[in-house]
Amino acid sequence: MALAVSLLAAACGLSDGDGGNAAIDTVRIANTVEVPPGTKLVVAEQNSTQSLPWNLANAGKDAPYGVEFADFSGGAAVIEALRSGAADVGSIGEAPVPIAVDSGVTDLVTIGLQANPGSSGGYYLVGRPNSGITSIEQLRGKKVAYPPGSGRHMITAALLKKHGLDLHTDVQPVELAGAEVVPTFASGAVDAAIVLGNQYYQLGEPPILGDGTGINTGIQTLIVRRDILDDPVKAAAIGDYVGRAVAANNWKDTHPDEWINAYYVDQQGITFDQGKKLYEEDGLASYYPIDAESTALFQDVADGLFETGVTKTHVDLKPYVDGRYNSIVTAQNELDDVQPKPINS
Repeated sequence: MALAVSLLAAACGLSDGDGGNAAIDTVRIANTVEVPPGTKLVVAEQNSTQSLPWNLANAGKDAPYGVEFADFSGGAAVIEALRSGAADVGSIGEAPVPIAVDSGVTDLVTIGLQANPGSSGGYYLVGRPNSGITSIEQLRGKKVAYPPGSGRHMITAALLKKHGLDLHTDVQPVELAGAEVVPTFASGAVDAAIVLGNQYYQLGEPPILGDGTGINTGIQTLIVRRDILDDPVKAAAIGDYVGRAVAANNWKDTHPDEWINAYYVDQQGITFDQGKKLYEEDGLASYYPIDAESTALFQDVADGLFETGVTKTHVDLKPYVDGRYNSIVTAQNELDDVQPKPINS
């Protein structure tokens, strides 16, 4: 089924709610598709990263299909939902795809790619308060906590390496599930941990030893099971979804106060000023066309996972990216006047 890309002339608006809140402008959608009535997409996400901006921006307005969001804990669970047929589209970070390929999973493909290169990514390696640890060099022989097989794993290893330490031989690595890192650090059971921005504030702003600047790619991916793209109805609906996901993401950058309140304050549980600081320091991960440059950035992640011993093989990601929706991504960014920053800046 053909995809027609056209620019809409103007944005629609939503009326003020009974609570007196200011009206939220509906995003403008740059692509329209023909999708048979009754079509539905199930989107597997983590921590409402897709549904929150989708709903805030009203990105699903007049979509020619239904969308159901399902929240999962961790990229591996999202991948399993796709492979079992429980979901059509999955939203995950940078590490799960190369890790899955390394373990023999070859039926997944990336059809949407966000990146935020050059930022810290909101990743902070922090030291235990009152421990006297103020530098990464002082972590030699100390316990360092991180979630294995994740972007934080890679950043922890790279930070240590930059300061002459090896994660596996020079410190005591403590591998924990993502949800266990903060309580373990707070209990004093480890000397350092890699945490997210909201967790840094929730912990009371412990000493920062290093962050993801220069290492972080900020990659987030939309993935599908490869064979679902053989279904013309699903392929058309997924293309439309990609465009609306780009529009919802771009909306965040033009409505920063609404986004900070909804994401950082209401969902992450930190103050508006703390959320604003994280937002201003890191910005947002823009959607890029899947081309040679963005694929090379994604490949850097796979290389880093191999170099840190997370994967056993050196995964080549070229067979696991598909740029068929690039024109939709480009059209939506142009409509929203969004110019993703140069990847190699």
